[in-house]
Amino acid sequence: MAHTARRRGRPQLPPEIRLVNEAPIAMRLAPDEKERTQQYAAREGRSLGNFARRVYLKGLAQYEAEQAGAATSAA
Repeated sequence: MAHTARRRGRPQLPPEIRLVNEAPIAMRLAPDEKERTQQYAAREGRSLGNFARRVYLKGLAQYEAEQAGAATSAA
């Protein structure tokens, strides 16, 4: 029987955004970048990986918006 218990107080995520079975992607950071990332993650009570993913997603959204703007102005 599969274990389906949820952590107390945390909602179950939809299958399309659950990351439990996904392979991690390594990312190299300079020592000062890693230190700053660890400080921000601790301040928000997040794991280093969770914080890095959130920052990545924000940056990805910004990148995509910039690309859409560049494509519009090039046309």
